[in-house]
Amino acid sequence: MKKSFHDFLKHIQMTQKRAIKQAEAEQSIKLHKFNYQEDPPKMIAIDGSSRWIWNNPDLNARIAIIRSAHVVYEYKKGKTPPIRILTQGSNDEAVLIAPDTPNIHEYNQDTKKLHNEIQRIIGRKDPINETLSLLRTLSEFKMVEELASKNSNSLIVMDGALTYVQIKEFEDTIRNILSACKKNNNFLIGVSKRNITRWLGSELTDEAVMREIARNNHKMLYMEIPTVPKSQQKFPSIGMTYLAKLHEKPVKTFRVDIFNPVKEDISTIMSHLAYYSQINTFPGYPFPLVDAHTIAALLRRVPDMYNSELIEAGIQLGFTEDELLQYMITHENLEKDPFHRYLDETTR
Repeated sequence: MKKSFHDFLKHIQMTQKRAIKQAEAEQSIKLHKFNYQEDPPKMIAIDGSSRWIWNNPDLNARIAIIRSAHVVYEYKKGKTPPIRILTQGSNDEAVLIAPDTPNIHEYNQDTKKLHNEIQRIIGRKDPINETLSLLRTLSEFKMVEELASKNSNSLIVMDGALTYVQIKEFEDTIRNILSACKKNNNFLIGVSKRNITRWLGSELTDEAVMREIARNNHKMLYMEIPTVPKSQQKFPSIGMTYLAKLHEKPVKTFRVDIFNPVKEDISTIMSHLAYYSQINTFPGYPFPLVDAHTIAALLRRVPDMYNSELIEAGIQLGFTEDELLQYMITHENLEKDPFHRYLDETTR
C-alpha cells in the first residue's frame, strides 16, 4: 500500500513539473505587465447568498431565502482615506423549489415557466440545489441590471465568472445589462475565486498556469485566455476572459471576465482593479467584493428573522405551529425529520 501511494505521488509530481515547464515555455510571452494607477472610477461590488429555511419531504418542496448585496466605493483625491463607501444595500426574496410538483407554481405562470426552463437545462442531477444556484445567479444579475442603469463610468464587479444559462429570463436580463453598460460607460467585470478551466491546453488548470509562470515575477500581470466560441459553451461567457495577478504578492491569481463597451485599454482596467486590491488582508482580491460578501453572508448568520416570518405567514394560512416547525431547517442549514429529532433528544 505504501509503495502504491509513493508511485501515485511520484507520477503526479512528474506530471506537475512537466506541465509547469511547458506552460512557462509557451505562455510567458503572453504576459502583460502593468502598474496600478490612482484616481480609479467608483467600484460597485455585487455578491449573493442563499439558505434553505423549510423543507417538506412529502412534496420534495423547499423554501429558500436568496440575498443579493452590493456596496459602492468611490475614490476622492485629497481625502483621508481616499476610498470610502458611498452606498450599500441588499435585497432578500423567498423562493419555492419543487421539481417533482410543477403544478405548485401555477399561482405564478412566469415562475412556473422559469422553473421548467431551468429543469430542462440542468436535468435531474441535484435539481433542488442546482435550481437554487441558478436562481441566486439570476437575482444577482437583476441587481446588476438595476445598478448599471442608475450609475455611469463605474466598475461593476461581480463575484464569479460572467457566464449565464441560455434561458429567456437570463438572456433578457443580460441583454439589458449590456445595453445599460454601453449607454452609461460602465465596465462589467467578474472575478472568480475558483477557476478549473483548461483553455490554455495544459494539464494544469489555467489558474495554476498563471500562478506558476508569475510565481517569481514581482510585477502585476495579466494574460488573455483564448476562449472557445460561445456556440460551443454550455454556459456562454460575457466579454473577454483574462488571468490576472492584481498584487505583487497576491494571495492567489484570479480569472477576470471583462465586458468593455468603450474599448478601454485592458491594462488601464486591470490597474483600476489592482488599486482596489491592495489591502493586506486580501492582497490581490478587490476588497469591495469582500464587503459585498459580508453583507450577503449575514443571511446565513441570522436565520431567526426569516423563520419567524415563515411561521407568521404559515399560521395565517392555517398551518399549525408544529406543522411548520417540523419542516424547519436549522441554523446550521441541516434538516431533521421529527423522529430524528426525537431520537436525538431522548438519547442525550
